[in-house]
Amino acid sequence: MPVEARQKRILHPLLLWAGWLIGPLAWALHLVVSYVLLAWVCASGHHWILHAITLVTLAMSLAGVWLAWRQWSAAGRQWPGSGDRQMSRIRFMAIGGLILGVLSALLIVAEGIPNFFFGACL
Repeated sequence: MPVEARQKRILHPLLLWAGWLIGPLAWALHLVVSYVLLAWVCASGHHWILHAITLVTLAMSLAGVWLAWRQWSAAGRQWPGSGDRQMSRIRFMAIGGLILGVLSALLIVAEGIPNFFFGACL
C-alpha cells in the first residue's frame, strides 16, 4: 500500500495522543476511585463495586491499546525508524501508546488481584 493511502487511513493525530493517555488515565482512575470508595465498601459490604471498578478501568486501558494498535496498523506495522519522518513519528506514538496501555492494564490487574484473594477490608 502506498504511503499516501496509508496516511489517509490514519484518522486524526488526537487518536495517537488518546492511545498514549487512555491507559495511564484508566490506571489513575482505578487507583483514586478504589481508594476513595474503600471506607464505604467496607462499611456497606458491597465488595463487588471494587471488582467492577477494576473491570471497567481494565476495559478502558485495553481500549487505549486497541486504539494504538489500530493507528500502528494504519501506519504500516513497522518500527519507528523505517520510512519518512512523518510516518516514523506516527509509528513512535502508536508503539508508545501500545506499551503504556499494556503496562497500565498490568498495573490495574496487579492492584485488583488482592481484592479477589484477600478482600479489601483487612
